[in-house]
Amino acid sequence: MFSQPDYLVLRRQPSRFLGMLVIVFSALACAALLRSGLPPLVATACTLAVVGYGIWIWPRQVSLRHAQSITALRFDSQGWHVLRRDGSETTARLLADTFVSAFLTVVRLREPGRWLAVSVILPADAAAEDALRRLRLRLRFSRQRWAAAE
Repeated sequence: MFSQPDYLVLRRQPSRFLGMLVIVFSALACAALLRSGLPPLVATACTLAVVGYGIWIWPRQVSLRHAQSITALRFDSQGWHVLRRDGSETTARLLADTFVSAFLTVVRLREPGRWLAVSVILPADAAAEDALRRLRLRLRFSRQRWAAAE
């Protein structure tokens, strides 16, 4: 048995499962708002906010067509790197609230100079199976996964 190099590249692809989840949960949220006891104007405003958020999130997380959507993650000896569709690459720090399971992985990263953290949502069909498995293993069993790269 040989040792894997301390290098990982995960290339994202559009996810049908994530698209289905966004549509189903947005529809359920809109139905719940319209059937609730809220005044009609408030319920309509909240429904428009849910639909607007779905339209905003679709090109960034589901179809990956927005210029700022994250298309790849890379881990090497220098730490985590975020690669975007427009060709830019930035370093990032892995946050402790990263979630790992067999069906869904949410990688939370903080880029230097950005106020908000970046979430990369990775269902099982969002990347190559081997790369996603290696990412999950790295996130679960790395001893210093949140330590800054030196």
